[in-house]
Amino acid sequence: MKTNFGKMEDKNYKLGKEFFIKKWNDEKIKIHSECVIEACINMSSNTNLNQDIFVIAGWIHDLGRKIDKDSHHVISLDFLKEFLEENTQFIELEKELKDCIVNHRSEGNPETIYGLIFKCADKVALYNNKWLEYKKNKAPCP
Repeated sequence: MKTNFGKMEDKNYKLGKEFFIKKWNDEKIKIHSECVIEACINMSSNTNLNQDIFVIAGWIHDLGRKIDKDSHHVISLDFLKEFLEENTQFIELEKELKDCIVNHRSEGNPETIYGLIFKCADKVALYNNKWLEYKKNKAPCP
């Protein structure tokens, strides 16, 4: 996966992003998802891990927040199911994708290396300069 000054240039990245936009084009969650994906890619860059798992999970993992914040990690699995029905070429990644999505919260207990990296990346993303800039610009006026 190539990056161009922080922008992903990959067909599966674009596919995941298009699905995200179709389901819930929320700016805050979009930026967070981009930061999570970037953290995952950086952590796994010198490995043979399948980065498509991080990209797809990154775009889908918080879609459930549209319905309910507290159980969004479980609700997001419904979005994953829909994504996989539309994009059957990723069915073989379902176990790892589910692990990333359902276990990314603090109380999650990942079962795969993908889930472990993803959970960590979800927290690291909160320190990404793009995220911090977004939060700074969205701060309420005094």
